[in-house]
Amino acid sequence: MNQVKFYFSLIIGTLIIALSFNVLQGPNQIASGGLPGTSLVLSSIFHLPSSIILWAITIIILVISSYFLGIKSIGKSVIGSLLIPLFVNLTNGLPALTNDPLLASIYGGVGVGIGLGIVIRVGGNVGGFSLIAQILYKMKSVKHSTSLLVMDGTVIIAGGIIFSPEIALYALVGAFLTRKTMDIIIHGDKKGSKVAYIITSKEYEKKIEEKVLHDLDRGLTKISGVGGYTNSERAIMMIVLNPAKATILRAIVQEIDPGAFIILCEATEVFGEGFSHSFQPKVAKTNVS
Repeated sequence: MNQVKFYFSLIIGTLIIALSFNVLQGPNQIASGGLPGTSLVLSSIFHLPSSIILWAITIIILVISSYFLGIKSIGKSVIGSLLIPLFVNLTNGLPALTNDPLLASIYGGVGVGIGLGIVIRVGGNVGGFSLIAQILYKMKSVKHSTSLLVMDGTVIIAGGIIFSPEIALYALVGAFLTRKTMDIIIHGDKKGSKVAYIITSKEYEKKIEEKVLHDLDRGLTKISGVGGYTNSERAIMMIVLNPAKATILRAIVQEIDPGAFIILCEATEVFGEGFSHSFQPKVAKTNVS
């Protein structure tokens, strides 16, 4: 049943992304990042259909990723990666819903955010720039979030140069709405942070640690422990993260160690690097006579 839900969500999510691109973003030249936005920019440069370019760059990235990361590591990304260009081709030719670039950026950004949110909520992946980010992390230790920001920013800037600066501003609106919509779909309208405690076998400790540092771009604290019943050594990891990434963390841990314990708690306040600034209480001044 879980597998049916996973693949159904993957199909629905990628179909929504493709439709948002074909009937909103593409016709209005809104390149808001990602491979669809890249294909839109390259299409204008090489005078080829964006659907063909999307197929080409998707396959190239998958081949390169399989070489640097291994087939097994990118397994869950392959299906999502291929479904997007497939649906873009199948829905190619549908009439544009609007010729207003502002409306296209707003509703296109929301549509892509809904599609990505549906996919990520069930632990899926659409590959693309995230695979390149994984390669850069492995080869050069570049943070995942930094790579994605630079790549998406490059696409938006390129769109501004190829199309017009005004179009780039619309693309920024679309990118912002994609992120906000995706967060809402994944974890609702919750704010704040979560604390995750992962209790796993020592043999899985390194794999989970690498995934957390790499895929989630979060730090962690490792604690040594001993199982009360088995008396065997256990690895305990504490991670503070936003609710959107809690779903991804759960999928990562369950894939590596299905028998791991995962405890998620609400964190009312978090201070420190990557979260709120350090807490500095104000000291009331008193007059001493």
